[in-house]
Amino acid sequence: GGNNGNAGDDVYIGAIEVPAFVPTVDSENLFFSEYIEGSSNNKVLEIYNPTGATVDLSGYSVKHSRNGAGWGMYDSDTEYPEFTHQLSGTLANGEVYILAADAASAEFLLQADEELSYPSVCHFNGDDAIGLFNNDVLIDVIGIPTEEGAWDVAGVSGATGEHTLIRKSTVTTGNTDWAVSAGTSSNDSEWIVEEQDYSANLGFHIYGTGGENLDPIANAGSNQTVIYGSS
Repeated sequence: GGNNGNAGDDVYIGAIEVPAFVPTVDSENLFFSEYIEGSSNNKVLEIYNPTGATVDLSGYSVKHSRNGAGWGMYDSDTEYPEFTHQLSGTLANGEVYILAADAASAEFLLQADEELSYPSVCHFNGDDAIGLFNNDVLIDVIGIPTEEGAWDVAGVSGATGEHTLIRKSTVTTGNTDWAVSAGTSSNDSEWIVEEQDYSANLGFHIYGTGGENLDPIANAGSNQTVIYGSS
């Protein structure tokens, strides 16, 4: 308490304005924001646009490497054209583009922009790598195309199989170094690992908030005035 005769209450004499939290991000390109390797045919890929502008998808493709055979390959001797999927249309800033296997459950297909029939880049298992390409240059990856998984993610064994992976909101661009992206713990991984068939975050992506990408968050609101000091 202070010495002002107000029963111990301080008399405050100044104020400062504290700005609302506004994230600083370094947007470069599209990236995978969610990956679902669910039960049966529940296979889904979500791509997010953080660039600040609408993106023409005609320069982007998704490629599938089956069992370490390499991009677009079914095995070491057999190329599948369907394991390279050319995107089309446009994707607005802050929006997601979703590819799903056409036999996935209704909850996944309701969110899908494209439903792909077998074989396709969405007919992967946890031991298959998936890559996102811009003008045929790899810009993001899940798994290693020359190895057969499943791969550990965030300290979860074999997490690319029978799990949902959600990109953390602090990730601002893709990563072609899978070991770094996957990490070794929940602290250093770029991903949050959820149970098989988890879909609560499908159809949107929380970006640049500095928090976990699990539920929509409230707007930070306006700047706040904080009173300080006493006499």
